[in-house]
Amino acid sequence: MPDMLNTAVSGLLTFQRALSTTSHNISNVNTEGYSRQNVEIATNTPTSLGDSFYGNGSHIDAIARSYDQFLTKEVRDTTSVHSRLEKFGELTAHLDDVLADPQGGVAPILQEFFVAVQDVADDPTSSTARIAMMDMGDTLASRFQSIDNRFQELSENTAAEIRRVVDEINDLVLAIRDVNIALTNANAGGNITQQSSDLLDKRDLLLNQLAERVDISVVNEQENHISIFIGNGQTVLSDTVAFPLSTQASIGDPTRDSIAYNGLITVTDISSNLTGGELGGLLEFRRTALQTARNSLGRTAIALAETMNAQMRDGMDLNGNLGQDFFTYRAPEVYAFTTNTGTATVSGAISDATTLTLDNYVVDFDGANWNITSDSGTTASVPNGAPATLVFEGLTLTINGAGANPGDRFTIKPTLEGSSILQVAITDPREIAAALPIRTQTSLSNLGQIEVSPGIVTDVTDPNLLNTVTFTFDSPATSFTSNSDVVVGGVPYLAGASIPFSNNMVIDANGWQTSISGTPQPGDVFTVESNVGGVGDNRNALNLANLQHLGVLDGGIATIQEDYGRLVGYVGSITRAAGIERDAQESLLVQAIDRKDSRVGVNLDEEAADMIRYQQAYEATARIISTVQTMFETLLNSVR
Repeated sequence: MPDMLNTAVSGLLTFQRALSTTSHNISNVNTEGYSRQNVEIATNTPTSLGDSFYGNGSHIDAIARSYDQFLTKEVRDTTSVHSRLEKFGELTAHLDDVLADPQGGVAPILQEFFVAVQDVADDPTSSTARIAMMDMGDTLASRFQSIDNRFQELSENTAAEIRRVVDEINDLVLAIRDVNIALTNANAGGNITQQSSDLLDKRDLLLNQLAERVDISVVNEQENHISIFIGNGQTVLSDTVAFPLSTQASIGDPTRDSIAYNGLITVTDISSNLTGGELGGLLEFRRTALQTARNSLGRTAIALAETMNAQMRDGMDLNGNLGQDFFTYRAPEVYAFTTNTGTATVSGAISDATTLTLDNYVVDFDGANWNITSDSGTTASVPNGAPATLVFEGLTLTINGAGANPGDRFTIKPTLEGSSILQVAITDPREIAAALPIRTQTSLSNLGQIEVSPGIVTDVTDPNLLNTVTFTFDSPATSFTSNSDVVVGGVPYLAGASIPFSNNMVIDANGWQTSISGTPQPGDVFTVESNVGGVGDNRNALNLANLQHLGVLDGGIATIQEDYGRLVGYVGSITRAAGIERDAQESLLVQAIDRKDSRVGVNLDEEAADMIRYQQAYEATARIISTVQTMFETLLNSVR
């Protein structure tokens, strides 16, 4: 009977603990990351009596959590991808809001600006039209600045977000390390071999939260000590040793933070290797969408400024002076790498807006040549000199190579800041160069019929541009002479030389070009002279207005408006694509979570059934104890 009592007591303890585990499951039905715990009941070692073995009841062999490594990893990996797309889509949506606003975008103001330019062409003597053109130029420049400021704010917010996420990654890694230590301590100093299910659940939850921040690989998931890897295999946790991440200014660009990995030997920039989680989304947004958008906006602003300035310089203002720049903008940004050991310097300027790209560049010295490499992989080189000049993709770099050491590098950002300080350069409306600097005319005493084209400027820098050139027809009127050197049909003629006449012949001289036709008579004269006093001339203003429809970018294919439209379209396209990918990945994440929950989550119906089963077993075991008591009393009463 004592054996029977011991057997019954073991059953009571077993089912009491089984009920306690069931209660624990029910209490945590809504606890994030909790896995159902299952009671594994085993028989005690039997007792040998005679030729038979008699059982000694039961005991709890283990309380094991429900776990599926494949489903757990699937949820973690899907979480990382979804988190990246969600953050990337959120940030690109901000870009799209800035650019697509019909009232706050560049497109409507750009249209109004060229309308104001056309008004000057319609009435070049109107001071009201000239003032309006300057005001609209100021408004257009302010709009470019405003959008660039929004982009800059996004850049600063993104940098702050990156620093925040890196700090959270470090905190989560330390928390996982502490769980590893707790798992070891829980099993230390005794015969306990089973791991704490609650601690394992806590660690899995922390791993999932870490995967939301960055893509990770986990080794030995079911052991007390695990190792965690990110990027290209960089270890952030090895057993109980954590390797923290940090943010620091990039060695090639002080305006941009890089992710530094502090390994055992050196600190390494791993920014380009991080592709998953919230951090991956932030880095991808900064590297692709934001950089492309800022570079594109800056390129549009530079193209507008360069084409307007070039055309203004081809004209003459109301004061009789040659035209000057209408807009000013920031020159290309140049940053020396902090690892440079030499004293070489590099400066940059825009030389051809029509061939500008959206790339940034790195210039490095290999000991003999300076090599330039774009984001797209295009390259060029120039031998070292003092100074050396490198012309590449619309950019002119002046390199003072004195003191350069092999390995010295520079980052070039030609268009990033192009719109940040765009502004109107002139302050007097009379300085708008609406006229061309030269004009042609025929003598009133001519007997023949000579037609001379108004002329165009081919080289406004020619020092003789404004000199008066007189052409006089010989007798017979089959040739003429000039008081200046000229070029006709590619053939140069010195001043005073006889020049054969032909209809529609083209004459080049002193930085201008004109054509003549008709039926001349001996002694007929025509001249090309300075246009001083030509206040009603609108030829250059018409050229300025025509810039709206002139292809000036991508090798002369895209207009300024089309280029801005491409930027808006690009941002809208990647925003829509990111939204579609995010929604698809969200569906996959929900499915993965459902599959895992169906396998390891708490099911209240199952727990209720277990509770009834264990309760009934407990009651039945208690009846055995009651029966043993009755048997004892019967035995005692029989011998009194």
